[in-house]
Amino acid sequence: MHRRTAIQSLGLITTSTLFSGVLAGFISSCAQPSSPDLQAEFFSADELDLVRQLVDVILPETKTASASMVNTHLFIDQVCAKVMTSDQQQVFREGLTGIKETFVKAEDKTSYLTTLDRKAFEGDEDSAWFRTLKQLALIGFFTSQEGTTKASNYVKIPEAYKGEIPADDRTLNYGKTSLHFNV
Repeated sequence: MHRRTAIQSLGLITTSTLFSGVLAGFISSCAQPSSPDLQAEFFSADELDLVRQLVDVILPETKTASASMVNTHLFIDQVCAKVMTSDQQQVFREGLTGIKETFVKAEDKTSYLTTLDRKAFEGDEDSAWFRTLKQLALIGFFTSQEGTTKASNYVKIPEAYKGEIPADDRTLNYGKTSLHFNV
């Protein structure tokens, strides 16, 4: 597979039949107490730490836990290890390596990622892997217990169907979740 084909197929990862198994495993592991010895299967310790930092900028701690607090970085590791092809893994790893030094040294990490995000969505081939990272970070967070129950309108026991519900700026929903940073 060529690099261009690998980059183009990164966006299709969540449609893979293997993805649902990884997601189910991640969700079931969220119900168990945190284990300090959770090990990465794909990333090195340095790469996993970089992914942890990246997802915490994308989804920082607010009223809810940050992305790394619900192990989103480990979910991304699982997807890379079990779902991506070797070419896709290489593109992802090259992307991380390409930004490591500049991201760590960046004073304003949010601005840095905003620029990287803009490049990724404008079709910059070297930044395309970042779209997949963001997508996986959002899926990992919003399928965790924290993301489902505290960052959205979780209803444990649904009531009667209500077709129109008033919404305002304080209404939590997935519809306002965007893959783009708001600049």
